[in-house]
Amino acid sequence: MKIVGLLLTPGRRLVFTVAAVAALLAFTGVAILLWGGGSHKTKAQTVREYALEVRPADLDYGDGAVWHAWTFNGTVPGPTLKVKVGETLRVKVTNNLGMVASFHAHMEGYSLRNDGSQANLLAQEGESGLLAPGAQYTYEFTPPSAGLFYYHTHSADKGIAPSKFVMQGLYGAIIVADPKETPLREEVLFLGERGHDREGNLTHWVMNGMGLPGGEVALENIFKEQGMAGIEKQFNRTLPTFKMKVNERIKLHVINIGDMNHSLYIHSAEYVSLGVLGGRPWPAKVVPLVPGAADTLLLRFTNPGLWLFHCHVESHADTGMVGLFIAE
Repeated sequence: MKIVGLLLTPGRRLVFTVAAVAALLAFTGVAILLWGGGSHKTKAQTVREYALEVRPADLDYGDGAVWHAWTFNGTVPGPTLKVKVGETLRVKVTNNLGMVASFHAHMEGYSLRNDGSQANLLAQEGESGLLAPGAQYTYEFTPPSAGLFYYHTHSADKGIAPSKFVMQGLYGAIIVADPKETPLREEVLFLGERGHDREGNLTHWVMNGMGLPGGEVALENIFKEQGMAGIEKQFNRTLPTFKMKVNERIKLHVINIGDMNHSLYIHSAEYVSLGVLGGRPWPAKVVPLVPGAADTLLLRFTNPGLWLFHCHVESHADTGMVGLFIAE
């Protein structure tokens, strides 16, 4: 048995076994940790878990305008998933749509079983690729780098193409944070087109699933007829609206989920491109977004007011692709 010696005075040594030393220290209230062989205690990896349900939802915009959307958890866009570099993102998806659906993440470094596309079938990994009605699967990712990503369905069924599934509302954002960065308030803005299953006066072009028929002209007319109370009724119903304080800095994550070119212009705001231009502003303050493109803006207002933002493909704004920032 290994022996531990305690030197008392020159020439005198009191000898204890390891067990005796442990007992003595425990008795006196001193904690000890014994280890060997190069092993060490490791911190458990954090797991961020989300549950998403693919299901239909009737989104009512008033005056008989209803979008029979297909959604993740009943909203368009779906929930924003947040995770930090080095953590595990685990997403349990249940398909209650009544048609085949899937979950595909625009990320990197994941296994084929977590791809959520038709490629899963080709490799006989179909369980995760295309979820039959009533099926469930848990997708798992460990993001190696920070950034803005997003997810959408990659499915097709009953003669309806994958793009039509996405436009019906099956998409959402994924934000991977650098654990070393100071957190800031974050908002997400999706630009795109509205899906086919709808009734009433609804815009084709949408931001976060919303659009005000008639765009800026409609805003003017509503104000003339109903005053500010009429405008407020449209906040986050047909008119995507964000409230913030003057000189507050936020990250605005902008994604073109559509099949057409879109762009973003925000009146009066000071903003730079963190994702694409590495901290430089876009020329003329217009963020260009080809289909599938994304960027993160560091944004603030230096003056109070109701500030318009809109797609700067002007015909898109004219038909409803407008929103408001309220800087207080």
